[in-house]
Amino acid sequence: MAYSRRHGGLAVLAVLIMALLVVPGVQTAFAPVTAPAAADSDLDKLKKKADEAKNELEKATKEYTQREEKLEDAQDKLVSTLHDLQRTELRLSKMREPLAQLGSTLYMQPNAGVLGIMTSDKLDQDLEAEAHVLKLSDDRQALLDEANGLREKQSDLASQAQELQTETQLERVELEGELEDLRAKSKESTENLTDELKNRGLDPEAYFAGAECDASVSQNAAGHPNGLLPQNSLCELPQDGESLRGDAAVDFMKMNQAYAERFGESMCLTSSYRDLSKQQSLYATKPPGMAAVPGTSNHGWGLAVDLCGGVQNQGSPQFNWLEENSTKWGWFHPQWAYSNPFEPWHWEYEAPHA
Repeated sequence: MAYSRRHGGLAVLAVLIMALLVVPGVQTAFAPVTAPAAADSDLDKLKKKADEAKNELEKATKEYTQREEKLEDAQDKLVSTLHDLQRTELRLSKMREPLAQLGSTLYMQPNAGVLGIMTSDKLDQDLEAEAHVLKLSDDRQALLDEANGLREKQSDLASQAQELQTETQLERVELEGELEDLRAKSKESTENLTDELKNRGLDPEAYFAGAECDASVSQNAAGHPNGLLPQNSLCELPQDGESLRGDAAVDFMKMNQAYAERFGESMCLTSSYRDLSKQQSLYATKPPGMAAVPGTSNHGWGLAVDLCGGVQNQGSPQFNWLEENSTKWGWFHPQWAYSNPFEPWHWEYEAPHA
């Protein structure tokens, strides 16, 4: 049900760039609640370095795409040239027979011409033969002219085809080399970022998941009823099998990073988005008043989570930290959950429904 992660236009390049899109949110997601100036400086350096790597890869990817398009145009031109060459060779082949026939006809008229007419006693026949020979000569010359023109075109097309083929082969080799360099740069940058995340006690997988989520996909939920949100309006959370509406997911994962810096681990989830079927199943198994009527739960809007890992105990360090800081990312513990029913594990995102 969760919004599938993007993997695209060249497919392998899309994966490489997505690995580096962690950059824009790094300062916000990493900022601890009480970060010293030195930590802020380190984060600024990390963000700057990541931005530079991302921009370099984006520029290289754009250039790669443009050159790939030019290469495709050159390939099309090569194919067209080869077709022209083939048609020219076919035309020359068809001309060989009439040229041969003309030569044979002229050979069969050895006495034609002015001298033949003057020495012949069959004037009418010789004049007719002369006219025929002149006509054949004209036809022969026209065919020869066309044949010569076609041979010249054949030679030019063959040269063009060879040149285009050489250029496209060289271009493809260069592009493949650039792609390998692009992969190497992406791998190096991603590994550096991953190492720095680990050194800070943060979960790289959780952070990358947040980078791949686009808050704007929440707009796809517009007009859909509770519990029936479309898959493309949701984002996966780093916690297995869990998801939220796009905007709620982005802010939840930012909050999760700050939580991880404070407690050394990601937040523990028992529930997030609930489709209508899950709501009905839960309503059927819980005592009256302990589960929302199907189609009315905030979980059905993708705007609520149930937490564990200490948060479920009111007054615990985890609960107190969230109570004090969650509103920085648009999350809060609803007033009703303090008493009726008592649900310290339940937290909601401040946003309008679809």
